[in-house]
Amino acid sequence: MTLEETLRAYRGYAPTYDVVFGPILSDGRRMAVRLANARPNQRLLEVGVGTGLSLPHFRRDAIVTGIDVSPEMLAKAQRRADALGHAGDWRLEIMDAQAMGFADDSFDAVIALYVASTVQDPARFGAELLRVCRPGGSIVIVNHFSSRPGLLGAAEQWLGRHAGRLGFEPHFPLDRFVAETGLQPVELKPAGLFGYWTLLRAVKPG
Repeated sequence: MTLEETLRAYRGYAPTYDVVFGPILSDGRRMAVRLANARPNQRLLEVGVGTGLSLPHFRRDAIVTGIDVSPEMLAKAQRRADALGHAGDWRLEIMDAQAMGFADDSFDAVIALYVASTVQDPARFGAELLRVCRPGGSIVIVNHFSSRPGLLGAAEQWLGRHAGRLGFEPHFPLDRFVAETGLQPVELKPAGLFGYWTLLRAVKPG
């Protein structure tokens, strides 16, 4: 799956994303933001902010930065931030999660919701999340990880052949993701409908 395929897929998703993926993924968004945004006046980064569906869950005193590679999705996120009264103090911009333009240790916590299986290089993705998070800060990821062997697992492997058209990788084993990214989970729990998605929290050493 290439960046161009991801951009093409999310250009198609953008008009209906909130309707199709809003309600079904809402529990994971709320859980992740509540976990990462527990203290006042934190500097928070959301990687893959999409249309900004998570933005209403942040504390009003949070200093939020959101990035995404899709201009169509990010335009909707900006309108949502404006409607929430954060037109001037929340920063939203187009940026690749695998090559972020932030200084080291820029954020108190980093959140990546339903985006891990869309990146082309998980190792670079994990390295960047760790780099921009301050030592001792949390990295909170919500994503689907591959099911155990069975009908669902077989379906995910078959769908994996079409990852470029889908814009994400359906066959996405947790152990491989941890090994490639270096993100060592300190917390793993189900997030969302039927436990199909998983919340993973890692802490940057230091």
